[in-house]
Amino acid sequence: ASVPSATRASDTGLRGRGTARSEEGPGMAEEEQEQQLSKEEAEMRLQQMRAAVQEQMRQINILEMDAAEHRLVLEALDPLQGGRKCFRMVGTVIVERTVSDVKPALTANLEQMKAAVKKLTESCKKQQLEADAFAAKHRLSSKQGAAQQAEEQEGADEGSSGVLI
Repeated sequence: ASVPSATRASDTGLRGRGTARSEEGPGMAEEEQEQQLSKEEAEMRLQQMRAAVQEQMRQINILEMDAAEHRLVLEALDPLQGGRKCFRMVGTVIVERTVSDVKPALTANLEQMKAAVKKLTESCKKQQLEADAFAAKHRLSSKQGAAQQAEEQEGADEGSSGVLI
């Protein structure tokens, strides 16, 4: 039993939106849909974009904290002899290793974290620029997003600078 095309269009939410003409490029349909967004839809989409940026910033902070822990452990292991026994947590299991086994693994993990932070930072900046361009294109106020980011940045700066007296 086939379903009438009007029913299928309403099921997928396509009714009333129109279709892209064949002479238009693949990007033209997206641009046309973006221009047809209502103010509420545009604000919702901007909030989603800002939330994605905030999630990436959170991931960057987590990776930076893990990298700082790795640096501290490497500094603590530096003066120790290579044959000395130490313990390393792998997942939820603590395993016995030697300092000479653990140091290269920690160094490799630290380098991977640095690379991931760099990649996430670039991606975050790109998404932020896209969100700002979207806000400008749809004439949305970006004051709220900018104020939130400024507060988060201040909070991150205070945490890393120590105690102020």
